[in-house]
Formats: sequence, structure tokens, C-alpha cells
Amino acid sequence: MQENERLFAELEPLLSEAGLTLVDLSVSRSGGSVQVRITVYSPTGTGTNECAKAHRISYMKVAEILANPGPSLEVASPGIDRVLRAPREWSIFKGKGVRVLLRGETEWLLGRIESADGSTVTLSCHGGPRVIELEAVSKARLDSSREGD
Repeated sequence: MQENERLFAELEPLLSEAGLTLVDLSVSRSGGSVQVRITVYSPTGTGTNECAKAHRISYMKVAEILANPGPSLEVASPGIDRVLRAPREWSIFKGKGVRVLLRGETEWLLGRIESADGSTVTLSCHGGPRVIELEAVSKARLDSSREGD
């Protein structure tokens, strides 16, 4: 198991117990230093308090797994217009507004994520629900302008 995958597997349940979802994780090394960046999400809002909580929960586990007593750990929120990268992110952001560009299309599809199962996503659109194969998605991002619709 690669260190990114191991860190993700170890941190995900710890953060989940605290009401946070681990969205993304990356590890980079330069010389003798290690930098870890994690992105966390809370459906009730992800601000500095949630990021600080995630840092407190994660820091010692990151140091232990990487066998580095002083890793640099950066914790961030996903951002209001996050690009959706992994299939699991569609479920994480259920209920959020989204902009989707399908392969071969030039117009962005606007909707709200109703459900996702890892291979398809159901969007609530103006014309009614629309089921989309994730393989057909060229680009997708959260759409903060759709919040409150």
C-alpha cells in the first residue's frame, strides 16, 4: 500500500468520528522534509475551526505513519467551487450545486447532486432528474452560485 493510500485509510475514520469527511490527501517530499496536504469537509460548514480540529486529530498519526517527527501538515476546506476529481466526491457533496461538462458537449449542465453510486450520478436539473455516467463527464465543479436555489 502506498503511503498516500495508507494515510487516507488511517485518517478517514479518525476524521469521520469528529464529523469531518476526508476529501483529498497528498504527500510530497523534498530533501528531508515532508509536506502533507489534506482537504476536509463538513456538511454544516468547513471553516477554520473544522480545519484546526482536523489538524489536531491528524498531526500525530501523520508523523507516526511517515516516521517523521516534524511533517508539515496543511489542512484546507474543499472550496466553494471545487473541481470534482474522484468518483467518491459526488457522494460527499450530495445536495450541492454542480456544473458538469459532458464529453463532446460545449454547454455546461447545471444541477444539484441528488445521488451517486460511484459510476453514475443523478442530478436534479430544471427539466427534471438526469442520470449521468461518470465516464461521460469531461469536467465538473461545485457551483456556489446554485446554493440557496
